[in-house]
Amino acid sequence: MYICFRWLHSLGSQKGIYISTGGRALHTRQLLCKKATRIHKIPSASYDVVTIPGDKKDVSVPLPKTYSSQFTEAAWYDWWEKSGFFQPTTGKEKFVMLMPPPNVTGKLHIGHAFTNSIQDAVVRWNRMRGLSTLWIPGLDHAGIATQVMVEKQLWANEKLTRHDVGRPEFLRLIWNWKHRKAEEIYSQLRRMGLSLDWSKSFFTMDDQVKNAVSNAFCQLYDEGLISRKNRIVNWSCILKSTIADIEVERVDIQGPTSFPVPGYSREVTLGYLTSFAYPVHNSEKNEEIVVATTRLETMLGDTAIAVHPDDVRYQHLVGSQATHPFSGRMVPIIADEFVDREKGTGAVKLTPAHSSVDYQIAVKHNLRHINILSDDGTLCNCGEVFDGMKRFDAREKVAQILQKKGLWRGQTSHPMSVPICSRSSDIIEPKLKEQWFLDCSDMAMDAIQAAEDSDIEFIPSYYSKLWKHFLTQTREIPWCISRQLWWGHNIPAYKLLADSNSKLNGQYVVAPTFTEAITKATEMLGHNKFKLVQDEDVLDTWFSSSLLPFASLGWPVQNPNLMTFYPTTMVESGSDILFFWIARMVMLGKKLTGNPPFRQILIHSLLLSHGEKMSKSKGNVIDPMSIIQGCSLEELQKSLESSNIDRKEMAAIFAEQKKQFSSGIPECGSDALRMALCSYDFKGASINIEVETFVEYRSLCNKIWQIFKFYQNYFPNGFIASNIDQVNNLSAKDCWILDKCAHLTELCAQHFPKANLDVITYSLKRHWAVDFSTIYLEYSKPTLQHGTAQEKEIALSVAVKVMDMSLKCLSPFMPYLSEELYQRLPLPNKAPSICVASFPSTHEWSIFRNHTMNDDFEKMFKLSSSIKNFKAQFGLLHQSKRVGTAYIIGPLRQGIPLEVLHLIEHDARLTSLQVDQMPDESNSVCNLEVLQPNYTVLVDLSDSIRSQSEEELEKMSGKLHKLLVSQRQLLDETLRLDQTSLDGADLQSHNSKVAELKKELTTAEKCVEYVINVTNGSNL
Repeated sequence: MYICFRWLHSLGSQKGIYISTGGRALHTRQLLCKKATRIHKIPSASYDVVTIPGDKKDVSVPLPKTYSSQFTEAAWYDWWEKSGFFQPTTGKEKFVMLMPPPNVTGKLHIGHAFTNSIQDAVVRWNRMRGLSTLWIPGLDHAGIATQVMVEKQLWANEKLTRHDVGRPEFLRLIWNWKHRKAEEIYSQLRRMGLSLDWSKSFFTMDDQVKNAVSNAFCQLYDEGLISRKNRIVNWSCILKSTIADIEVERVDIQGPTSFPVPGYSREVTLGYLTSFAYPVHNSEKNEEIVVATTRLETMLGDTAIAVHPDDVRYQHLVGSQATHPFSGRMVPIIADEFVDREKGTGAVKLTPAHSSVDYQIAVKHNLRHINILSDDGTLCNCGEVFDGMKRFDAREKVAQILQKKGLWRGQTSHPMSVPICSRSSDIIEPKLKEQWFLDCSDMAMDAIQAAEDSDIEFIPSYYSKLWKHFLTQTREIPWCISRQLWWGHNIPAYKLLADSNSKLNGQYVVAPTFTEAITKATEMLGHNKFKLVQDEDVLDTWFSSSLLPFASLGWPVQNPNLMTFYPTTMVESGSDILFFWIARMVMLGKKLTGNPPFRQILIHSLLLSHGEKMSKSKGNVIDPMSIIQGCSLEELQKSLESSNIDRKEMAAIFAEQKKQFSSGIPECGSDALRMALCSYDFKGASINIEVETFVEYRSLCNKIWQIFKFYQNYFPNGFIASNIDQVNNLSAKDCWILDKCAHLTELCAQHFPKANLDVITYSLKRHWAVDFSTIYLEYSKPTLQHGTAQEKEIALSVAVKVMDMSLKCLSPFMPYLSEELYQRLPLPNKAPSICVASFPSTHEWSIFRNHTMNDDFEKMFKLSSSIKNFKAQFGLLHQSKRVGTAYIIGPLRQGIPLEVLHLIEHDARLTSLQVDQMPDESNSVCNLEVLQPNYTVLVDLSDSIRSQSEEELEKMSGKLHKLLVSQRQLLDETLRLDQTSLDGADLQSHNSKVAELKKELTTAEKCVEYVINVTNGSNL
């Protein structure tokens, strides 16, 4: 495992600066890109003071020598929660967000940590801005996923199915599972430091949500939007249930491919296109019409053959009939423009009960529907040869009989998309099934209109176009909201069993409760001689989840929470559930409450690991606790052994894990995890998560820790920082760092509202690691070590002010570290917690904005970096003693202040710096030609070079000549590149590279010439 620091440079510019780190000249890019030593184990101190949960942490305990996440993150969360810092205040502008509830299927993964880190950063920022902030936690029952997990466990432990134990006992087992997993998940959420209002937590099977679900169903039913119909659904033969589109994984194959299918002892091969002939009925010429299919067994349910009306090959057959080879029934030949006459034979078989496209055509032409598939995946309505046979066994049997009848016309390789159930690995079957459907057509248009009227805003904005396109294309497709499961919300619909002669017999009575259903049925019949049997199906989990923004606040009961906090402010989620969840929340929110459930929709993109989609089957799903607590390679692999991954794939996954995590994952802590996740640009196409990034931010934690400890060592006993509210009596370096802080507040004010968290984290990292640590802290050392008492007091007060501001900006991303250090800051009138401290405002910091000083420092950095770079060529920068004299001549009164210029002496580790004074001997200096024509920078290293032994001089000269040759070769190779194929940004990048190489070659030539001149005593 290696630390891989990113490049840090001035925002909006590719330019960087050279800075001193342990005597070496490092560009800011090098400083934060250098490869670190191999990490085996990061030492971690612990907080050992006995603290009652909820009591404030003892901050009188000395800080460990180095940053420790175990020490830093101990005790704070219980105190935050008990103190009520996460609960909303009253009478202020509000910010409300619903956390997408994790499924109770198991522990959280890195995807949960990612979305929650983004949300908490936004929530904490708004809370610190003084808004009445509410972040609502909850858990989702995840009907199909949880039921599958418990069924697998039941089978693994007792070799029993849910049908063996019965519905009541099975539901008891699921509730036990839920209680265990809920405790585990909530513990993980707290460990990550998420500022959730736990008093508002919910579970989607709680009575409050159940009441909302029942009332929503009944209201939509009463308005004619919910109805029970026969339509094509995604059917899982193993689960014996319909499943949602999001639970269907499409696997694209290019030809014959074998798949393991539950219930089959052998693998099933898909990817063939089979052609066979239908004899045309009563054809004098014994004509036949050839069709092709990838699902041969479905021909048993064919009820028509379609051709294009303009296809001259078949125009004479339109209106005729073909004879079904097995049943002998008549199959009409119809004309429809949907047929592509250039594809295949131009004739298409229609199986309306097992294809959504065929079903739509069948409705149009009033065709018959024949269901050939039982719920368990065996055939039915196909005759005694096939009835009861498994579907893929029937496929082979159909092929054999067609061949015997002489109707087989061949089989070819064919690309196709195979629908796989993500929960059971079953191959999904389209199946005509009577289900409950919700008509979303008008609601979809309302959702589109809400976006066009700016009632909802998308971040990033390009999702608004996708929103309109998708909802327009799918608005006419009813949403199947029923599932054949045991775990979930019971459908509040009761079948009426009355006198068989009654027209109402067999109809459904829909009411929120059984008592209300009896009352309703009595009114319908005029008597009470009937039975009501509740529908055994449950509702799609997405239906209940779509009500959560208002159901979690007590809807339909009008109560203070609902009236105060609805509509919410924002929802944040992944792009993969934009339409499965977010669109449905908007549709149902508008329909049932009259308002969109939120104003802003923040979308993050797909998570990848080392360039691949995260998948448990690939073994690349990262457990956030492994990053927070650290994890050995053995522990990683042990967790895989207890998973459902195919044993054949385990060896390959182990090998990949060993390659990626040979030393395991070091302990990084929650703060590093959170800020690292927020550092990714999550608004692009995808995000490539790498463990090295977490280690990088763990190093940043230690950097911040060391900055604080450095200044803490200089705090006198009882020191309280003075109020720095003006720039009078401040040094140039103090004015510069305060200007940097003011700029940071502007950047936060600009990018937090747009959730550009990657920009903010990048800027914070540069602020702490470069501006504060490497520059300002280093420049402060002479004052703190040798200054007067007043100078020291001012320097420490400025440092405390900078740390106060910087920790507050850091707090939304690193709440534990910022709290630990904030509580130890010697500040007057501190907030009780940094959680509720005021976020630094641009107005507050505007008095410290100093563009001129910032420009002066930038020039100084350029001067200093040129000197350090020049010294580094001779190996003289890392000397323990100061080396060299620099002469800077320029328009001082109109240029850089002397105070700023003299910082170069410390920064470049010079023996002396002479301003506006020429050297006595011109042959001992080199003109660096920087900031010309305003400044002349001359550097004298002659004494150090001449003091070298002959052997050392030969070594230095050899190194310089080798560098010179290398630079010339690199430039020549670059110039020889074919530029004709380059344009735009590529050409610009190429030209920039050439200019940089020429500059580096000039520097190398100058160094060689300087050594020759100095050692020979000749003039330049």
